Amino acid sequence: MISPDPSATGTLYVVATPIGNLEDITLRALRVLGAVDLIAAEDTRVTVKLLARHGISTSLVSFREHNAHRAVPELIEVLRSGRDVALVTDAGTPSISDPGGELVRAVLSEGLRVTPIPGASALACAMSVAPVEGEGMRFVGFLPRSGRRRKERLQAIAVEPGVTVLYEAPSRLKQTLADLLHHCGPERGAVVLRELTKAHEEIAWARLDELTERFTGVVRGEITVAVEGKHAEGDEEITDERLGELVAAQLDKGLSARDAAAALSRALGVPKRRVYAAAVKTVADGDLGGSDEE
Repeated sequence: MISPDPSATGTLYVVATPIGNLEDITLRALRVLGAVDLIAAEDTRVTVKLLARHGISTSLVSFREHNAHRAVPELIEVLRSGRDVALVTDAGTPSISDPGGELVRAVLSEGLRVTPIPGASALACAMSVAPVEGEGMRFVGFLPRSGRRRKERLQAIAVEPGVTVLYEAPSRLKQTLADLLHHCGPERGAVVLRELTKAHEEIAWARLDELTERFTGVVRGEITVAVEGKHAEGDEEITDERLGELVAAQLDKGLSARDAAAALSRALGVPKRRVYAAAVKTVADGDLGGSDEE
């Protein structure tokens, strides 16, 4: 296939938009949205609010999963005619568990230009404050709602050594946490991040059994869940002596026995009751500089 003359064709700009707080948009994104000939939006009703906030009047067309089969060739023709198009979703970066991947693939396969305009991303935002640890990170997007594929995905998360990050709808959070608890076990640490960048932002870090007990009712907002990686089977088991040394180091920093136990339990994958017992013994033996107030 002979590529079209790049000087005679338009560019597809993949533009990140705020995930909640409308101030989280880059100057470059605003410039591009105001300069392109057309904006392809997941929901034009959502995007028009952002544009109105910044005085942008660029024409909008709908680009959703259900109309992509029709919209993709139409947008290809717009680009071929020399006009520029910006692709946006309701929130965050297009093509990351949002519509857009099909259009990007089609544009590149036609030899046309695609340029990313980086900015807000729920994935990057969540990982910047998620305290869970693992060997790298694996993003799985939304889990299948049911059936064999969901079970297989959960089984893979259970043995994944890296941190697993997923998105979830508020109506399914309770069930997803219960399924993660079943497959990964109660001691596995995880964090639920809800309504990031918004007024009711919440970051809940605990073991899966604790999170399952916490989120039993109806929640609202966009949700990201990060699950710590499985410790390697060959890892050397932490001895009581080593555990006591780690506890003493935490107590020397001013933490209470309870807080030290909670922090080390999450970090090491050791039952909290065992760590707390080591903390109490450390205090009783006087193996630290200060004293515990508990």
